[in-house]
Amino acid sequence: MKQNAFSGLRVIDMTRYLPGGYATQVFADLGAEVIKVEEQKKGDFCRGDDPKINDISYYFTALCRNKKSLTLDLKSEKGRKIFLELAKISDIIIENYRPGVTKRLGIDYETINSINTKIIYCSLSGFGQDSPLSLAALHDINLQAMSGYLSVNGGGLTPFHLCDVASGMAAAQGIALALYAREKTGTGQSVDVPMFDSMVWWLSLITSRYHFQGNQVSAETLEYPALCYNVLKTKDGQLLSLGMVEGKFWKVFCTETGNEDLIPKQMLRRHEAPKEFERIETLIASKTMSEWKKWLAGKDICVVPVMSIGEAVKDIVAMNTGIMEYVDFPGVGKVLQTNVPYKFSDLSHDLQSATPPPVLGEHTEEILTRLGYRDDEIATLVKDGVVTTAAK
Repeated sequence: MKQNAFSGLRVIDMTRYLPGGYATQVFADLGAEVIKVEEQKKGDFCRGDDPKINDISYYFTALCRNKKSLTLDLKSEKGRKIFLELAKISDIIIENYRPGVTKRLGIDYETINSINTKIIYCSLSGFGQDSPLSLAALHDINLQAMSGYLSVNGGGLTPFHLCDVASGMAAAQGIALALYAREKTGTGQSVDVPMFDSMVWWLSLITSRYHFQGNQVSAETLEYPALCYNVLKTKDGQLLSLGMVEGKFWKVFCTETGNEDLIPKQMLRRHEAPKEFERIETLIASKTMSEWKKWLAGKDICVVPVMSIGEAVKDIVAMNTGIMEYVDFPGVGKVLQTNVPYKFSDLSHDLQSATPPPVLGEHTEEILTRLGYRDDEIATLVKDGVVTTAAK
């Protein structure tokens, strides 16, 4: 990776699982040095998640390219000393412990800020650092439930963790904003990212609709599914997505299928037009997917087949846009990687030049040496159980 504005930026990532890893992946891909500070035995818990190839987890592989691994016993005085030495020369710290844990460990924002006033210290928690709710045992599905989202989603489980992803995006944005502020002021700050608030932020249109609809909202009162906007089954049981919210597209569809009388009923929902819904469902079910593809050829009307993940991956990779590629990583071979979605004119983030997700403790010696530790001192730290190093 060529030198850029992020070269030399150092990030200490103390998080586990998705939100923190998602946030720091952005900085790692753009050239920052991201150092994962991990527990010595398990490391980031996502290292253990199945499925695996050669005991390397899909989860860790997806989130940890271009990162380094330092194992450290933060409960020991020597481990804490090493962490503070590293924090003193770093730019960003991100953690997702329950509130109060970093204070007990002596590595909280106030402590770090006293030795490095430029530090940007991002904390992820359920409801923020000052809320007692953050001490409760809750997961993504619980936060979705408390936000009201599951009620309008019909209680359906999502195939990925919406709240975690919302939090990861919010954390990356918050850190970037704090970096910009530091450019103006010369000082860092803490960035408190409540996961619940991140999810609520994503729901702003739904909660605004709730207010404008007389303080009530449900799946039935949302504008979709509508006649023109739905997912319906074809004759052979495949799915076709209809997204004709613009009148011009809906008019073409209705005219060419002999349903001109449905043109003015475009945005009606099932409870408003049950017979019309049945007509559209019957229409889509009258052709196989192959027949619909043939019918749709040359028409630009916002109707496309619902692809399987396999079909989508094949198409995305074939587009050669750089967003998704197969990359060779030691230990797992050729694996699918998804890039960050930005296209800068002067910031490269090439997947083919990415370094593989680190082995637990792979960079411990490198980082300690940089901090001024001699080989014999590192050997003593290993012997005392303060750090571990990867097998050579």
